[in-house]
Amino acid sequence: MKYHAHVYWGNSSERKVAMQARAALEREACLMGRIWDEPIGPHPLPMYQVMYDSASQSNIEQLLATFNLSILLHEDIGVDHVRDHTDGARWLGNPLTLNLDFLRSV
Repeated sequence: MKYHAHVYWGNSSERKVAMQARAALEREACLMGRIWDEPIGPHPLPMYQVMYDSASQSNIEQLLATFNLSILLHEDIGVDHVRDHTDGARWLGNPLTLNLDFLRSV
């Protein structure tokens, strides 16, 4: 199974923590998505995406839990984005409201 994490920030101090998390994730050989300094798609805050698989899931998610950020963890089944971001998802930190209409349109 493939997984994604979306690491969010709402201000400059959270962005600094998010970039520290990114450096730690890069050391774990995660595939890293682009840094978005503005909300994009269904995401209500700036963020970046992290991609990992079942073999590294526990390690990566334990690492992410050490940062005090809103982080969406979700399955990537590849055929149903709404399902992946809702039923196949969970949150670390404060949950955010995603724009599910955007996901329904893709």
